[in-house]
Amino acid sequence: MAGAAVLAVAVAVPVTWTAACADTENGRAYFYDPVTGPGNCSLPASGRLFVSVAAGEYAGSAACGGYLDVTGPRGTVRVQVVDQCTKCRKGDLDLSRPAFSKIAEPEQGVARVVYDRVRNPEVARPLAFRVKAGSSIYWLAVQVLDHGNPLRTVRIRDGAHWRDLRRGGDNYWVFEHSPGEGPFTIKVTDVFGQHATASGVDLAPGRVQRTTKRLYGESAVTPVTQHALPAPPTPIPPPRSPMFC
Repeated sequence: MAGAAVLAVAVAVPVTWTAACADTENGRAYFYDPVTGPGNCSLPASGRLFVSVAAGEYAGSAACGGYLDVTGPRGTVRVQVVDQCTKCRKGDLDLSRPAFSKIAEPEQGVARVVYDRVRNPEVARPLAFRVKAGSSIYWLAVQVLDHGNPLRTVRIRDGAHWRDLRRGGDNYWVFEHSPGEGPFTIKVTDVFGQHATASGVDLAPGRVQRTTKRLYGESAVTPVTQHALPAPPTPIPPPRSPMFC
């Protein structure tokens, strides 16, 4: 778990990001205070409502930048996936302290939760791109920001063809051939098949390049979803002692 030890053990069903409608999962949530710097998704986490997920749900950075609606005994919070929780089990969520305080009392340390993977969350700003440090005319890695839904593919225009970029575990997409000096045209597609194409992305490592493109419009935005917590499991009574006459 990023920055904290797991306080309890939770068992839940495996979780995957799919193009189907959002499905509901039961699990347990913990919280942590992040260390300085970005997590495995290379996204900033300080002072925000965010979550780290187990390795299976992180799926080699496939979950990065997506959102979950998490409901606990105190209410519901929408959080962005920014990191991998290496010590979490399936169904565990490691929330930021501000996010956890919205769904449970922090003194509890752990809470039973229900959570959904959100389709078309509200995103305040349009798509942006960040070219990774070390990129050059011979090798390029680019990160997509503010996409809302998890991404399926990122492609770059190479002459008359579109070339697929390879997803890295750090949430950058890598073009391993010689990309040239740019500027580049990049096509982004999410797990629901929604896509946007942006041109004019410069070979400018480290600089966030904001566009006017979005993967979906305001009319498609999904409001925060709250679910009732399931009843706690009924304890199994001990076996009755045999009775004799």
